[in-house]
Amino acid sequence: MKTLLFHRRPIQLTFFLTLLFTAVVSLPAGAEGLRMLYMAQAGYQPQAIQERAKEFTRATGVDVELTFAEYEDQYNLIAESAAGKIAPFDVILMDLIWTADFARRNIIDPVPQALVDKVHAGIVPEIYRAFEYHDNMWAYPFLANFQLLYTNRDLLERAGFSHPPTSLEEMVHMAEIAKSRGISDFPIFESWKKQEVLICDFVWLVGAFGGSLDERDGRVDLQSPAALKALDFMVMLLKRGLVNPYSLQSDELFAADVFLWGDALFSTNWTFMLGRMREVPFNTSDFDAGLIPVAAAEKRNGLRTSTVSGFQGLSVMSNSRDKERAWQLVSFLSSPEFSRRHLEEMSVWKQVWEESWTKERDPYLGIKRAELLGVHNRPADPNYRSMSKALQEWIYAALSGKVTPEVALANAQLEMNRLAASSRR
Repeated sequence: MKTLLFHRRPIQLTFFLTLLFTAVVSLPAGAEGLRMLYMAQAGYQPQAIQERAKEFTRATGVDVELTFAEYEDQYNLIAESAAGKIAPFDVILMDLIWTADFARRNIIDPVPQALVDKVHAGIVPEIYRAFEYHDNMWAYPFLANFQLLYTNRDLLERAGFSHPPTSLEEMVHMAEIAKSRGISDFPIFESWKKQEVLICDFVWLVGAFGGSLDERDGRVDLQSPAALKALDFMVMLLKRGLVNPYSLQSDELFAADVFLWGDALFSTNWTFMLGRMREVPFNTSDFDAGLIPVAAAEKRNGLRTSTVSGFQGLSVMSNSRDKERAWQLVSFLSSPEFSRRHLEEMSVWKQVWEESWTKERDPYLGIKRAELLGVHNRPADPNYRSMSKALQEWIYAALSGKVTPEVALANAQLEMNRLAASSRR
């Protein structure tokens, strides 16, 4: 097995050295090997993928060449790979937001029916539907990632409360008390940088007010009451000084650091935070994870929680030279056996959730399963990347005080309509 490190921008030196000096030996293969592109950031870590690839080689005699890249580089690498007659990569790790784009451009193949049947039998629809487009499944689910609410229990108790909020209004009240008593200058810290993560937070907030951006008819409705309430809520938190203004320059990793330093009462973030909570060198009982609350009116209507999906799947390139063995590798990597060994991430498989091994080692399993029921996807459109960038601009303009939420969403809607029309041509 050969491991390659690909990076176009600086990354942390310690991580670079870890990959650079990983001991890898090219194993003899019965035929030409497979090549795979994987993300060297969140999710299952490179070492786990390297070990599993070696197991595949031992089981099949097929060598696997791994290339690790940062998330921001993956999309371009995949697009470039699709341009050639034979792809530099056979298997790719795919973000769910690329599904419609790659499917329409014939960059990836549909998942074979035999594997689709396995997915339908063993994985909940809330996960696998994110990879469906035009009646086909385009990636084999691999990583079940979504956001949770994280609470600093020490700050919560000092503010006079014994449990995390169960509605957005209750969260605002708790934050106001903490601020008024000098417990925290800015009780909430979020990652609202003008990047994809900003759209992720907006998506779950629209869901928390009873709406959705992932409409089944393909429309993105930014003029709905839920969309306006969501953006009004974000602006209100900033105006009242409840959200730290530095959230506007922060990504998920920095937001996680701020929370784990003890500088915020509440934060929403991806499931990777659960692992980070276990790594802090002081009392981890100060931190807790729970369901993201929804608006009180929606709670009275039976809505329990809202979150946003960040699922990842494994796909096979349409110009792969060996698709049959590529799908074998996908199935091998995505198996329940692999995820059972790596419970630092939530398995996509229902059978792993039900095993006593999992229940003993994951105290948040029940919370995760409940949160999944409130998951919302971002719009499934071939032009999603352009849509996201346009929406980022207008949401950020509203958060920065340059335009009102109403103006921001009206202008963003015009962009969505234009881009959606070009997708249908």
